[in-house]
Amino acid sequence: MDQATPADQALLSCLVAAGDPNIASSYREVAGALGLESPEDPSVLRDVVDADVQQAHHYWRYR
Repeated sequence: MDQATPADQALLSCLVAAGDPNIASSYREVAGALGLESPEDPSVLRDVVDADVQQAHHYWRYR
């Protein structure tokens, strides 16, 4: 699903990672597999996931 995500949009897997903090490391793996970098620090990664969730909600709200 995330393979087709344009570079300027949040990965949709952020929605899953936001629901379970234990999945945040899996989000990092998905991003890495797509050639994207993500922070190693768990608290910083949580901030990235939260920001991506906000971006995804904003983008998809009226589509």
